[in-house]
Amino acid sequence: MPRRIKKTFIPVPPDRTTKWVVTIAGTDVSDFILEGKFPWGLIGEELICEIELENSGEQFTNVFKENDEIIFTMDFTNGTTVQFKGEIEEIKSRVGDIFTLGIRGAHFTSRTTDIMITEKFVNAQISDIRASLMTNLSDYTSTNVETNTDTIDIKFVNKPLLDCLIELDILGDEDSYIDHDKDLHSFKRNSKNNLVAHVTQDDSLIELRGLGVDNAEKRTKVIAYGEAGGLPVISTSEDANATRVKERVITDTSLVDESQTQEVADAEIERLKNPDSQGSASTLFMLTLKPGDRIYVISNPHKIHDQFRVVKFVYHIPNETMEIFFNKERSIPKLFKDRIRKDQAQETVVNPFKMTHSFNFGSETGFSENKIDGTASNAIEVVDGKLKLVSGNESGDMISIEKDTLISVNSVHLLSISEGAAANYFINADGTNEWQAINLNTETPIDADKRGNQLRLRIELINANTKIPSVAVLYK
Repeated sequence: MPRRIKKTFIPVPPDRTTKWVVTIAGTDVSDFILEGKFPWGLIGEELICEIELENSGEQFTNVFKENDEIIFTMDFTNGTTVQFKGEIEEIKSRVGDIFTLGIRGAHFTSRTTDIMITEKFVNAQISDIRASLMTNLSDYTSTNVETNTDTIDIKFVNKPLLDCLIELDILGDEDSYIDHDKDLHSFKRNSKNNLVAHVTQDDSLIELRGLGVDNAEKRTKVIAYGEAGGLPVISTSEDANATRVKERVITDTSLVDESQTQEVADAEIERLKNPDSQGSASTLFMLTLKPGDRIYVISNPHKIHDQFRVVKFVYHIPNETMEIFFNKERSIPKLFKDRIRKDQAQETVVNPFKMTHSFNFGSETGFSENKIDGTASNAIEVVDGKLKLVSGNESGDMISIEKDTLISVNSVHLLSISEGAAANYFINADGTNEWQAINLNTETPIDADKRGNQLRLRIELINANTKIPSVAVLYK
């Protein structure tokens, strides 16, 4: 009989004689640490360090201040390999059995929440966008951004740099992190195989916690909302093989046209329809580990012998252990709290009839002229960003270009921002010239014999005082 060969990974345990040092503002505090936690991880993970110092002699009282540098070094020889660098954010004296000093800090990654980005990129490579964004942070570089030739159109409006980098990770199917020298790394997700670091029974593994697929994270339908001209831009992406609908809604007012919202929805459904395994492991110290690495986890009792992607790890001292998180933490990072509040405060997009897509005629400059069929239209023009009648005419028609829709249009919801009310609206979904009258702010079913996936809008202007800077047709 032919032999069956199965590839396996046989780990070689490192020789561990651990040496570690912690300095704050250049002062070695190693001998005074009661407890310390030092994290490192991918963009989007919470990277808060915590240090509890014995301070009964008050030798550290009023010594340290906000933004002082924290450095944790560790290796198995002389203890000089940097494993964490960050800055102090909070200092508190504490009185208990002994007098202690509590210090909280953050990895250099946290500075990406301090810079707000307002930039627009057209037909730009994802890696070039990353490099351009990083120039907004003084002393930060992007020398380890791997080339990604995918080109996209994207706009960021008053968005934290951290959020911009997360969006690029999603759109590019990439991971990214900032190293201890403030340099941005990015690369294709699951492309970094680390065969030196490993979590293995009878060696580094102390405890394995819940490693497996978490279907609570699974989503089969994603609806992305943007905004243009004060009206909604909507796109939807679904898992065609799903047997159960599990929705996620993304609201981002920096998305200003349907191509952008569709890209975001498509990327998110691809990420969420087959969620990765999740969990964590408590281990002994290990070296060479980087965020985004795929390392082997081997545990015979759990029947696990496979590679898993590391999203974050935390060094614990003085007990010299670390916790490694695989794929995604379920908690909400503190770094995102302000962003969440901001997003909730800016929530203005309304979709009462649960439409799944949009045909939006708004733009930065007003009514979008490139969506007008100039040959079919008559006696109308766009002046100062507003659709209006050509002077001297009592009526006119704006007929849009034909939008090829991903779905057969069954019903529509018309929204308009206008000056004056003298306008009539019509819709056509089957590529003919048979128009169906529709009203503003109501759901209108398309006549059964007029349904299709070639959507057009007709606006009949009947008053010279009527001006329309923005209109949107939401549909499903």
